[in-house]
Order: sequence, then C-alpha cells, then structure tokens
Amino acid sequence: MADYDLKQLQTKMLGILTAVDKVCREHNLRYYLIAGTMLGAVRHKGFIPWDDDADICMPQDDYDKLIAHCKEWLPQQYELICSEND
Repeated sequence: MADYDLKQLQTKMLGILTAVDKVCREHNLRYYLIAGTMLGAVRHKGFIPWDDDADICMPQDDYDKLIAHCKEWLPQQYELICSEND
C-alpha cells in the first residue's frame, strides 16, 4: 500500500494535466488521455480512486514540438524531462 496521500497526488496530477491541456490548445498540439486516465475521466468523472499516474499520448510531430518549446510554453513551476532534452 502507498505511503503517500493519493488524493493530494491526484490533485497535483490534475494541475499538470490542466497545464498540458492549455499548452496543447494554445499551440494546436494533439494529445489523448489513454489507459487508466481515460477510464477514470469517463467512468469516474475524474481519477480512478487508486490511480497514481497520468497517461497521455501524442502524435510524434506534436511531441517533438512540445519538447522543442517546453521551457517557453509550460508554466514556470513545471519541467518536462525526457531523453530528448535531458
């Protein structure tokens, strides 16, 4: 069993997802909720109660644009770390 506050984690994940959604809308990037995140959004109108991660998918071209501009597009409190930029 997890030794952290799952509700608090889900609240933080929602902030991240909201920031990603805003950036994607502003810059016409396509993304999709997948796996447990999509299931939770549809079935639970939020997160699956025990889910502790967020699952999104993007077409490669849109992902490449996001990686190239993440430092300027994402709010200052977020950092996108991946093998392409780290």
